[in-house]
Amino acid sequence: MKQFFPGPLKENARGLMRRLGYGEHRGHEGQLSYALRVSGQLFPRYHAYVEDRDGGVQVNLHVDQKAASYEGTSAHAGEYEGALVESEMQRIAQFVQGLASPSAAPASPPPLSSKKGFWG
Repeated sequence: MKQFFPGPLKENARGLMRRLGYGEHRGHEGQLSYALRVSGQLFPRYHAYVEDRDGGVQVNLHVDQKAASYEGTSAHAGEYEGALVESEMQRIAQFVQGLASPSAAPASPPPLSSKKGFWG
């Protein structure tokens, strides 16, 4: 799910994601993205590609249900739409809107269900 948050914003893409609890993640070919674990396990996790663009921030978000299954590929059980992705994008949107207030603090991310993804 993609969403553009127009500027001007008080945070750049990196600062925004870090304040939301996301950590930097270097993927294939060194591409920078951001991931947020919901439990103590590596998966499932929220995974976002973000970029500063046109004075705002573009967020491309999905849920990784598990790691890539095949060596040398980036294929994985990911959810690119649906309730989980929509609720996390809503949390991000609320935080971006709240940046105008001095006490903006991100809410906790919505819990992922224990239901396994398509492959698991």
